[in-house]
Amino acid sequence: MEKKSQILVSSTVDTERGSFFDEVSSSQPGKGPSLEERIGRRKLMPRQVSMIGIGGAIGTALFVSIGTKIIQGGPASLLIAFCLWSVVFIGLAQSMCVMVTYLPVTGSFVHFTERFVDRSCGFAIGWTYFVCQAANVCFEITAVCLVVEYWTDKIPKAALISILIVVYAALNLFSVFFFGEGEFYLSIGKVVLAIGLIIFTIVVMSGGNPEHRVLGFKNWSNPGAFAEYLTTGSSGKFNGFMSCLIFALYVFWGVDYLGNAASEAMNPREVIPRSFRKVFGRLIIFYIGGAICVGILIPYNDSVMIKAIQNGAVGAGASPYVSAMTSLGIKVLPHIVNVLILTSIISAGNSSLYSASRVLYRLALEGQAPKLFRKVTKRGVPIYCCAVVLLLCGLAYLSVSNNTNNVLTWFLNVETAAMAITYIFICISYLQFRRGCIAQGIDMKSLPYYSRWLPYLTWHSLFWLTLMLWVSGYTVFLKDNWDFQSFVFSYFMIPFFIVFFVAHKLYNKTKFVTPQNMDLVSGLQELAEEDEYWEANPPKLNWFDKAFGFLL
Repeated sequence: MEKKSQILVSSTVDTERGSFFDEVSSSQPGKGPSLEERIGRRKLMPRQVSMIGIGGAIGTALFVSIGTKIIQGGPASLLIAFCLWSVVFIGLAQSMCVMVTYLPVTGSFVHFTERFVDRSCGFAIGWTYFVCQAANVCFEITAVCLVVEYWTDKIPKAALISILIVVYAALNLFSVFFFGEGEFYLSIGKVVLAIGLIIFTIVVMSGGNPEHRVLGFKNWSNPGAFAEYLTTGSSGKFNGFMSCLIFALYVFWGVDYLGNAASEAMNPREVIPRSFRKVFGRLIIFYIGGAICVGILIPYNDSVMIKAIQNGAVGAGASPYVSAMTSLGIKVLPHIVNVLILTSIISAGNSSLYSASRVLYRLALEGQAPKLFRKVTKRGVPIYCCAVVLLLCGLAYLSVSNNTNNVLTWFLNVETAAMAITYIFICISYLQFRRGCIAQGIDMKSLPYYSRWLPYLTWHSLFWLTLMLWVSGYTVFLKDNWDFQSFVFSYFMIPFFIVFFVAHKLYNKTKFVTPQNMDLVSGLQELAEEDEYWEANPPKLNWFDKAFGFLL
């Protein structure tokens, strides 16, 4: 690792030092942190980073909302959509891993966009991503209210929201280690639920159910593999497939969480690639496996599932797995599923709060957010960044006086478009980074992480992400289907990004980065020092950490 770091430093052109390690302490303005300070900020242990990667690959929608899509598109549409997006996100993950292991910094992809593409693009992406993640915290807090209503509606929504905000504050304000530890245990609930439901499906489809019915793949032939949605005939089946494809754009989140964790992970150049390499397996097991399971358990015309959706069922009540359990007369498992769904939601909100605070911190370091947000505690927590996100969580109280499902839809549409824009610029940043390396004589195989499938997968991912950004709200343009609110929330983030980009460029008169002048040096010397430190002082693992070594 030491040799590779030296190669990276010596093989680049001599450029003026940029802002990469300008993460200054309040006591020493203008001076970069020492090796001890930088190492001290890396509190996330290998098992925590690994579980953050797993947690990012599993969302609540995989257990609940997926039922609506099987009704709209059918099992084949859902499976094809998930397979397609798996390839898209494998390309996205590999592209990001190359850059993150080269420069494991705070607000990773925001920094990459600024450094490899354009400062104005980085500014706009940073605020777009901040809005996205802050909205997702509100979304998850609001979703908790629905999950609890599965058991009782007697608990005031305001009380539940307040409790969640306090829990998130406890996990994020005191130490990065507390966040990592909380995410570790919450993500275990996700993994247990995902694997448990796959095992449940295998048992049930083989006849291991109270009615001893062998399900097999009967639902693919009766009523069929493709469902009609909005219209009839071929156009209806196309709309059903598009519904599943757009849904997958939201479900397949999580790559960005690993990127953000890189800046606070112990020995990032060893730990982060391990987690990124596991993305492929996680996508197959949890997503493609989940799509297959749902298609086995319920047909797209399942009366129990349709009734649950029409009646506005909440929590596990809207899950296709619970619908199958109800149809088969299984009574205890739905409550267990609802408990684990609750942990999944809390985990998702916790990850989004962490990501939103770190990207705001990155913006502050770059002078694109108030200097107040540069303040970090002795334990490395950007205290005011976390505090402002917690304050924004108050938007979740909108669900107290409005229909909860409507509020969820508002948040969901905004953040889905925002994430598409963010992922598009991750791809663009990698393509620019690659051009810079080639122009400056750096062999891509000499980088800490190399993939033979790049940049081909990057271009593939960029195409689909760009396409889906523009067609995600296409249903409002269908005959007799216009809805102004849906149109605004589906496409609001596009003009939001453009306005922020144009305003910053006109005010600062920034120029796009050229491959020849791209800064590929700043910070590498510091990283070489860290590599030497971690080689001589690998993270100390106790028996508990080693017990979870299989996750790495």
